[in-house]
Amino acid sequence: MKKTVVITGANRGLGKAFVDVLIKDQDCFIVSLSRSLSEEQKSYSSKQFYFLELDLSKNNVESRITVLKDLIGDEPVYFINNANIIEPVVTIEHLDTEAIDKAISVNIKSTMVITNYFLRNFKTNLLTFVNISSGAANRAICNWSLYCSSKAFIEMFFKVAQCEYPPHSFFNINPGVMDTGMQKSLRDSHFPDVENFKDLHKEGQLKAPIDVAAEILKTVQLGT
Repeated sequence: MKKTVVITGANRGLGKAFVDVLIKDQDCFIVSLSRSLSEEQKSYSSKQFYFLELDLSKNNVESRITVLKDLIGDEPVYFINNANIIEPVVTIEHLDTEAIDKAISVNIKSTMVITNYFLRNFKTNLLTFVNISSGAANRAICNWSLYCSSKAFIEMFFKVAQCEYPPHSFFNINPGVMDTGMQKSLRDSHFPDVENFKDLHKEGQLKAPIDVAAEILKTVQLGT
């Protein structure tokens, strides 16, 4: 059965891994909402892959995604809320207004806007919303105030959405620690728990994004 999968941050890390798995399914049409393309994605057929250049920190998200009306028919639609930023990793007193605004826009506001858009404009489609969450949603980590708070916010947002829209499906999924650029950035940062993250890398305990992507897609019944 044909289905459309819309993914934020699909150009790297776990987002790219989702695309790597889904591109093998000929019945899957992938829409990447990202700032750029990976090298492999540049060669994908337009019959299976559509790139919408989008900066989630800007205020034009809703106007930019109106193109989805032309791309999506009556097929099931999956929205994978993957894009997130963790920076700046600093104590609360060192946060500036610009950093706060950017984190809220990328991690919270854009997710709410896109979810709202799907619920308003695709009422008759079978909709599945997948939020890539984190253990940080339920655990306070020093210097991660913006990230922890935004992860907790979207988890509750999806829980409320499930109450309001029972015909559709909403998932909050914690993928665990993965070998991604974000993890490398964290190992280079300064915060009380940084040594724990360095140890995870040294001990080979970081999961491969491709394996995590395949497992999550299976969980939401989107496996190939």
